[in-house]
Amino acid sequence: MLIFFEESELACPATGELVLAPGFGAALDALRAAYGAPMRLSSACRTAERNRRIGGHPRSLHLIANAAHSTDTCAVDVIMSDGAARRKLVEAALSQKWSVGVASNFIHVDQRSAHTGLPQVLYHYRR
Repeated sequence: MLIFFEESELACPATGELVLAPGFGAALDALRAAYGAPMRLSSACRTAERNRRIGGHPRSLHLIANAAHSTDTCAVDVIMSDGAARRKLVEAALSQKWSVGVASNFIHVDQRSAHTGLPQVLYHYRR
């Protein structure tokens, strides 16, 4: 059961499917609690078709039934442009072992280490 998020925020907008990696919902709530402010999501669960349509990476951690990583969705994108808020979210995420991708208008956070064995990373989108 999610505390800070509605299932509709996390579900694939194309199909309504909501399939999170085990423990991901609880970890997302813990991140939100540590951040201490609302987090407006632009993306969470995606089907492979939806991911292709929006130009997502073929091995995206947003994917439901992600064959490349043998997991379900373990990533969200948080809409934000305010510098102080972005820094606060990045610091909270890194301290809780989330990987973080910084774009001009959103912050991507994922639990690749917990669900895929990939190392924790911090990176910048170059779009």
